[in-house]
Amino acid sequence: MHTVHSVQALLFEDTEKTDASSDKLSELRALVLDTSAFIQGFDTNDNETKLYTTPLVLGEIRDEFAKIRVTNWEHTGKLVVQMPNDASLKYIFERARRMGEARTLSETDHSVLALTHQLAEEGKQTTLVSDDYSVQNMADELGLPYKGMNTRGIKRRFQWIHYCPGCRKQYDKPQQDNICPICGTELKRKPGKKTTRRAEE
Repeated sequence: MHTVHSVQALLFEDTEKTDASSDKLSELRALVLDTSAFIQGFDTNDNETKLYTTPLVLGEIRDEFAKIRVTNWEHTGKLVVQMPNDASLKYIFERARRMGEARTLSETDHSVLALTHQLAEEGKQTTLVSDDYSVQNMADELGLPYKGMNTRGIKRRFQWIHYCPGCRKQYDKPQQDNICPICGTELKRKPGKKTTRRAEE
């Protein structure tokens, strides 16, 4: 059985279980859906909120019910499928690289984050819907509102510490080709110091 969540249920969950900066339907004009939202059976009958996603997300959808919803939403104009502009993609990639998340986030993840950023820059009140903790962590760092379908959402965000299992050297930033410049060993990573989630600051 597919679990279906309405926009109303998604927006008016208990505040401890929601991740968006606003839970008022009247203030939420655009939702950007990542693959996990479709997999979890996201659905809505609300006509005031526009849905957005990217072609890369649609390429990952295998569920037939989700495909039917996508087709119907596209036909009625409810769902807009578009790639973000180059400026937003570059911005997200650079920020992810600085955080050490560039290798964790997939091309699809980058696309939904960039689209959320682009829509926000265009003045739309936008929230990203994702159950992916890496995506949530990145969205929180960028100050982009987000909501989870089933997860409680992150309470802390962190940056990765990159370390060499050979010489034990640690780096707070990604190194070129993910290789230790001292001994040439491939770097690994672990969570660094946690900080309070932006919404709680």
